[in-house]
Amino acid sequence: QGFLDKEEYLSSYAIDMFSIATLEEKKEIDLGPKKSRKAIEKVFEKFNIPLEESKNISLNLKSDIPVGKGMASSTADIGATIKATLSILNKNLNDEEISFMASEIEPTDSIILYENSIFNPVNGTVKKYLSSIDNGRVIILEPKGILETKIIRSNPNYLNIKLENKSIINKSFDLLEKGLKNNDLKLIGEACTLSAIANENIHKKPYLNEVIEISQSMNAYGVNIAHSGTVVGILIDENMDYEKIINHLKNQPLSDYYKKIHLAN
Repeated sequence: QGFLDKEEYLSSYAIDMFSIATLEEKKEIDLGPKKSRKAIEKVFEKFNIPLEESKNISLNLKSDIPVGKGMASSTADIGATIKATLSILNKNLNDEEISFMASEIEPTDSIILYENSIFNPVNGTVKKYLSSIDNGRVIILEPKGILETKIIRSNPNYLNIKLENKSIINKSFDLLEKGLKNNDLKLIGEACTLSAIANENIHKKPYLNEVIEISQSMNAYGVNIAHSGTVVGILIDENMDYEKIINHLKNQPLSDYYKKIHLAN
């Protein structure tokens, strides 16, 4: 995540954790989270349906994505709610239109898009679509602490620091694109590690250097971070002994901070 040309871009990847939004017309309604409620209203406005008609729609959200950790839980909630609203209204929008709508509510991640991409989180536009991989896994190191994206972005030096990282980020995106095109997890891991280290002057991740060293010693591909969050990931493939790596991590001092260490596809 960082500046390319004069705009901020990111590339996020999807894992097997989900938000499920259920809408139901009834008298006693659950409003649901504010951002997701706003998503319902956005869809009604898009199709020129009176907002009054949305007031009898109850919203229920179930998610197994941790909140406030930088794992795009808000984007997943908003995206699921938009799709559920489209379903109840029997309307359609494509993934790019849904991402754009989500970005109007808050800066968003690219997980709504089916394909990997270089994506502008502020206005929801795609700079470039990237290839995909199908044998990637990630060991997630998750602390108890949370971090609000808006706190990161409210730093008065946020823009200048991001611009300082511009050459590293350019290299990271180049490596990522080549790695995905050639299904080369080493290049992908290198891209992620470079971007993770560059982000240290915006928000430090405790034990990041130790995690990178362990990743290298265990022959993993690299380390990625939630740039505006608290989680760290070690990139592996489906043939690697993830239990061995997890057990090793749990026996390190860093496990006092990263209390939950688990695997995702």
